[in-house]
Amino acid sequence: MKKQQLAKIVSLLAASVLVLASCGNGDSSADSVNSTTSAAVTEESSVQDSSLEATTTDASSETTTSDASSEAEETSSQSDEKYSLVFTAEDAVVIKANTTEGSLEDALNVLKDSNALDFTGSQSEYGLYIESVNGRTADADKNEYWAVYTTLTELDGVSYSSAEYGTYDYDGTQCASASFGASGLPMVEGNLYAVVLAAY
Repeated sequence: MKKQQLAKIVSLLAASVLVLASCGNGDSSADSVNSTTSAAVTEESSVQDSSLEATTTDASSETTTSDASSEAEETSSQSDEKYSLVFTAEDAVVIKANTTEGSLEDALNVLKDSNALDFTGSQSEYGLYIESVNGRTADADKNEYWAVYTTLTELDGVSYSSAEYGTYDYDGTQCASASFGASGLPMVEGNLYAVVLAAY
């Protein structure tokens, strides 16, 4: 901005001096005035163009940095996804394990932290007792509770579910009643875990 103001002042002074000189020297001095004024205008235009080019380059650099940052965040978010919420309704949610790691309780906490679902519960000697899912609380007066079902049948010689105690069907796949609660049920890649409002 200072360069532009300085260039304008220099051009005006040069033009004034040459106009005064031309009053006593005739037409040749007038040509000189025109030439000098034209050069001053060209110089001022060049300074403005350089300033505009520098501003545009800075803005372009900032945009590129911002885009790269967004892409990095998106990539990080996708690569860290261990559990997917594949179905949600007022009375049921279905989670898929994308890795063999943690328990159903861990999966619920991860999904809660990412705002994919909400749940409340309390800890007991048997681990997590689920009390509500996505704002729907099991009504004890109606003998309601949140039951857990899974496609995980057996792992390392341990039986984790049994259809004998009930089943839940999701998208053509049958999940059997879990033999363990959310804290003791391991997440195994490829398996489904349903938390369903039930009554006894």
